[in-house]
Amino acid sequence: MVFPTASPKVIDKAKQIMAMDPIFLDTETTGFGRNDVVIEIGIVNLGGKVLFESLIKPAIPIPPASSLIHGITDEMVIDAPGWKDVWSEIENVLKDRIIGMYNADFDLRLMKQTHQRYWLDWNIEDKRTFCVMKLFAAFYGDWNSKYNSFRLHKLENAGRMSGIALPNSHHAVDDAKLTAALMAYIAGCTPGQA
Repeated sequence: MVFPTASPKVIDKAKQIMAMDPIFLDTETTGFGRNDVVIEIGIVNLGGKVLFESLIKPAIPIPPASSLIHGITDEMVIDAPGWKDVWSEIENVLKDRIIGMYNADFDLRLMKQTHQRYWLDWNIEDKRTFCVMKLFAAFYGDWNSKYNSFRLHKLENAGRMSGIALPNSHHAVDDAKLTAALMAYIAGCTPGQA
């Protein structure tokens, strides 16, 4: 598949990020709102090795509509640790690392919301994170004049358009692996090819 513009600038930016040995994170949540929280987190390295993976028992029920998306139910998290029980381990994995996420704004917001619910201090610098979704949008290069920006793509579609065989299963570690593979694809692409 030939992308509209596989910009050399975007590819160079991806290569620069890759040189910093990033890790990749994904979450599943109770929903999208201001009171929703993380119920699953997965963190992998560039090669897809799992660095951390856990279901998280939330302080609120998981709505059935959310369970339909990711398949996680209240029964599945009943014996899972709470966010405050696993945060120190998560923080140790993330500390001093460059962290890629597909839709970083969402994952960061939900992790911070979950943090606030337990009165925990947030010590991860936002400047150490980057959004693979925005990078892929610039890489693909489909301009959206309505929003005056590049058109965003769902993770599953981005993976499919890039020929990556990993599924977007809506399980945190699987989606983190797909995000890592997509980042490697962007960094390894020659302009005009895909």
